[in-house]
Amino acid sequence: MAELALVINIIETVKLTYQVARYVHQTIQSAKNEDMEQKQISSDFKIELLFLGSFKRYFEKAQGAIAYDQALDELWLLEIEQVIGHLKRDFSEYEDYASKDGSKPLGGSTSSLPLLTRPTTTKWALFDRRNLRNIVERFQKRNKTLRKILQFAMAGMLQQFAQHGQGLSSLQQDQDAVALGLTTWAEIRQIKDQPERIDEDYSIGDCTVNTMEDTSIIRLGTLCTTVQKARFGKNKIRKESVLVEYKTYPPAPEGISGANSQDLDERIGKRVNQLASLLSTAGSNALGTLPFRGFLKEPDQLRYAFVFDIPGGTTETKPDSLHYMIESPDLGRLWSLSDRFNLAVDLSKTIGTFHMFEWVLKGFQSSSVVFCYDEQTAKPQLGRPYIAGFEYIRPVSGSTVGQPLDVSEKTTLYCHPDVQEEPNIEFAKIHDLYSLGVVLLEIGLWLTARQIHQQARPPRPSKPGEIREEYVRKANSKLPLRMGQAYTEAVVAYLESRHKYQAIKPDIFLNVFDKEIVQKLSAKRLLG
Repeated sequence: MAELALVINIIETVKLTYQVARYVHQTIQSAKNEDMEQKQISSDFKIELLFLGSFKRYFEKAQGAIAYDQALDELWLLEIEQVIGHLKRDFSEYEDYASKDGSKPLGGSTSSLPLLTRPTTTKWALFDRRNLRNIVERFQKRNKTLRKILQFAMAGMLQQFAQHGQGLSSLQQDQDAVALGLTTWAEIRQIKDQPERIDEDYSIGDCTVNTMEDTSIIRLGTLCTTVQKARFGKNKIRKESVLVEYKTYPPAPEGISGANSQDLDERIGKRVNQLASLLSTAGSNALGTLPFRGFLKEPDQLRYAFVFDIPGGTTETKPDSLHYMIESPDLGRLWSLSDRFNLAVDLSKTIGTFHMFEWVLKGFQSSSVVFCYDEQTAKPQLGRPYIAGFEYIRPVSGSTVGQPLDVSEKTTLYCHPDVQEEPNIEFAKIHDLYSLGVVLLEIGLWLTARQIHQQARPPRPSKPGEIREEYVRKANSKLPLRMGQAYTEAVVAYLESRHKYQAIKPDIFLNVFDKEIVQKLSAKRLLG
C-alpha cells in the first residue's frame, strides 16, 4: 500500500476540486439567454467534470493501489498529487465564491457530495466567456495528463493481473474504469496474453471484396454482400465502399498435406483472428488505426483481405500515404512545420502505446501512415494519421502474421541492420523504433528514405550498417536547423538504438519513452 498520508491528501484534494468544479458548471448552466458558444462551453466543461468524477470514485476505491506495485504506486501518486494540485489552483478563484454561495462548507469527509445551491453573490466576471474558455482549457489539460498517468500505470496493473491470473474481469465490470478508458488497455493486454479467450470470429461471410490493382498498403475497395430476399425472391448484392489491406501468407511447405496441412491452416487462422481482434479494439477506441470491419480469406491468392470502414466525416476515396505526400509537391505544400511536429509526436505515441502492451509492428515505414480526405474541405486530414501496414504485427513473444520480410529496397531502407544481417534474430521494440526513426527523419527533412539514400555522396552506401550511418550523418547535419536540436536528439536516439527499450519493464516503459523521446519531438522544444 502506498504511503497513507499521500493517498489521503490526494483524495481530499480531488473531492474539494470536484465540488468546486460542480459549482462552476452549475453556475454556467444558471446563466440566462445562453447562445451556442455558451452551450458549447457548458458541454465541454461537463465532459471534463464527468471524467474527474469517475477518477475520484475510481481512486477512492483503489486507495492508491493503481499499479498494484508499491514502488510504482508511489511514483504515480506523486505525479497525480502534482496534477491535482495544479487543478486545485486553477479553480482557486472560484473556490472562495463556492464557499460563500454553497449550502454547505466545501471539503469534509462526506462520501456523497451535496449539490450546491445556485450562486447569489458571485462576481460574474469570473464567468465571462473568456475566463470560462480559459478554465475549460486548463481543465482539459489537467485531465489529459491524468489520462496519461493512468495509461502508464495500467501497464503495471495489467502485468500484475497477468502474473496472478486475476483482476481483469472485475476491472472490465467497473463502470468508472470504463469511463476512464482503462478497460481498453485491459482488452488489448488480454488479446495478447489470452488469445484462446477471443470468442468472436472476425471473418466476414457471404461477402467478396474487389479492389483496383494498386501497390498501396491501403486500397479503396467495394465490399459485395449477398442479401437474402423472400422465399421466392432473388438474392440481391449490396455494395459499399471500404478500405482494404491484403495480408499474404506462404504456401504450405512441400510434403505437408492432410491433417498436418489443416493444422497449419488452423494455426494461421487463429493468429489472423488475434490480429483482427487487436485491430477491432484499437480501431473502435481511437488508438491510431482504421475502424475495422472484419476479414475475408482468399486462398486462391494465398492472402487475407482485411476490411476497414471509411472513417466518419471523410470521403469515399483512397487515403494517401505519408510517403506519397512527401513525394508530391502539391500535397507537400499543405504541411506546416507545426503539422510535421504534431505528426512526429502522434506516431511515436501510437507505436509507444502498442509497445507498452508488448505488441511490435515489424515493417513500419512512411507508406504505413495514411490520411483520409475531409468530406467538407476535400483536403487530407493532416491531424488524423492512421497507421496501417499491420502485415507483420504480433505480440513480442509470438509468431509473425504474414510472410517474412523479403530482402528488398524497402527492407534495406527501413529495417534495422541487425534484423537484416541476422534473419533469425528475435524482432524487438528497438527494431520498430529504428524504423520509426527513419520515418521521423523523412518528416524532418521532407524527403523519403529513397531520396535521402539517392542524395548520398558516392560511393552510395549499400550495406545496412552504412545506410544507418548515412541517416545519422544527415540527421546531425540537417535536422537541427529545420526541426531543432531536441528533435534531432530524439531521431538519432531511435536510429542508434541508444535506449534498449525492450529491456525496460512494461510498467514503466511508456513513462520513460515519453520523457526521453516523445517530449523532445514537440514543437515546443524547437528552440531547445
